[in-house]
Amino acid sequence: MIGVHIRKLFLPVIVLTVAACQTTPVKSYDYTEFKRSNPRSILVVQPANASIEIQAPFSVLAQTTKPLSESGYYVFPVALVNETFKANGVSSGEEIQQLELSKLKEIYGPDAVLFIDVQEYGTKYHVISSVTKVSAKAKLLDANSGTLLWQGESTIVVDPSQNSNNGILGAMISAVVNQIASKVSDKAYGVAGQMDQNLLSAEVSNRVLYGPYHPKYANGAIAVQATGNGAVLAADGTE
Repeated sequence: MIGVHIRKLFLPVIVLTVAACQTTPVKSYDYTEFKRSNPRSILVVQPANASIEIQAPFSVLAQTTKPLSESGYYVFPVALVNETFKANGVSSGEEIQQLELSKLKEIYGPDAVLFIDVQEYGTKYHVISSVTKVSAKAKLLDANSGTLLWQGESTIVVDPSQNSNNGILGAMISAVVNQIASKVSDKAYGVAGQMDQNLLSAEVSNRVLYGPYHPKYANGAIAVQATGNGAVLAADGTE
């Protein structure tokens, strides 16, 4: 009964939060520079890590290829790129972000470079719950000019207790089971994959645009062309 009352207590808060989000319009991202650059290939470098988990940048990096390649871009093999950095004495995302873009362009020849900052990564345990959270920010820069083409952030939180109908005792048992399971496997790795998908997939609003190797690219592509008043012409010549 206690568990039922707790769920009833928190349910209105959740509903009100969702309702508030629904009435807030989502501002469209300005893709002018992205369309002007029109990148075909993306170099993803090892993320900087602000979390306390040493595996965080590698878990996030390992799962970036899928959403980007499925969005229509050639993605340089992240494992090979990372090993090349290590062989040259650069072993952290923070160090890589200090390198000149011209150097990355000279070595790999990408059209754009993706930098990621991991903000949070891992599972936190409470009395009756265990919450896994992965959060990151990303920015895509033109490899030639250094111009910011796109930036965004994403957070994925997984709380198994939200789906529990077994009351406080059941939630406590579930938390213990989840804690034991996380000791033998990195639960956050799977959540990092969801976060990468949400952060880097063209199917998600305000993320990267579809690239040239995706069927939707031809239909939605805009040929960016400067006009006298600085406007952008679409493929059909309209502003």
